[in-house]
Amino acid sequence: MDERLLAALAAYIDAHYEAEREIRRLHVDDLRTFAGPRSPSIDFFGAINGLLKKMEDSFSERLLYLIERTGRKPSEIYTKAGVTKAHFSKIRTDKHYHPTKETALAFAIALHLSLADAQDLLRRAGYTLSHSSESDLIVEFFLVQRKYNVDLVNICLDHYGHKPLTNRRGSAAVE
Repeated sequence: MDERLLAALAAYIDAHYEAEREIRRLHVDDLRTFAGPRSPSIDFFGAINGLLKKMEDSFSERLLYLIERTGRKPSEIYTKAGVTKAHFSKIRTDKHYHPTKETALAFAIALHLSLADAQDLLRRAGYTLSHSSESDLIVEFFLVQRKYNVDLVNICLDHYGHKPLTNRRGSAAVE
């Protein structure tokens, strides 16, 4: 393992890691303010339907768009992400597929996404990268440094005692 890479990763974590924050408690007054007074003139179903019409692409729709945008074969991307053909087929055919956070991150690395694009892809799956999570910071480090190697990410996650993004680990050449 490259000691310079590990030193840079450790420095990145130290600079960005936020200690776990206190859990906010919702007070009854906050709930009343949120709910507002009961009003028969509010059309909740109409408002919800309006929001639903503005829905963005799902995770799988966005993933397929990003793969197409690269001009690379889908098999190249899912292989680099450490995802099986059967798993990718499930993602491709189910518009509402909900990946694990690790799978979404593996695709972000395999697609060579910027930090902003990776955050967007994660958000579509219902996740985010958090500075209160050491494993998230490790992945963020690789995105910021533009080191797009899932195996190397997995080795570093393992080094810090975290779950890898995929089950495949360290077998491919490390850049």
